[in-house]
Amino acid sequence: MPDSTPRRSDFPACKAICCILPDDGTDKRLLVELRKKQGIVRAGSATRRGVGALANVKTKHGKLPEPHLVKQLFVLCSEDKADEIFDFIFWSAHIDKPGRGGIWQRAVTGCTPYELPANVPDEETIS
Repeated sequence: MPDSTPRRSDFPACKAICCILPDDGTDKRLLVELRKKQGIVRAGSATRRGVGALANVKTKHGKLPEPHLVKQLFVLCSEDKADEIFDFIFWSAHIDKPGRGGIWQRAVTGCTPYELPANVPDEETIS
């Protein structure tokens, strides 16, 4: 009986790109731009509680700084497009400016390709 255990070589090489952004709508704008300009369909964002590591905060002795809402954007893309997508997010979100967040990428053990069926309209966004 042949071994049917999936192997790493059975999956295309992928990278996960994550970034922390201010809660100002940048995540939604980036998701639209990633879809339209880069063809990215494996992405999303989530609300998180954050504290700026380098922020100048005053707290009482023994108390933690008050957290604020931030957005975490995550993208899964092929390894060969990862640097291009990383740069696109970095410059589009102005992460080079103070207080605009941080971005990183890492290798993913394996992922499966995901494609939307042809002729499916984009969802409408309710504002």
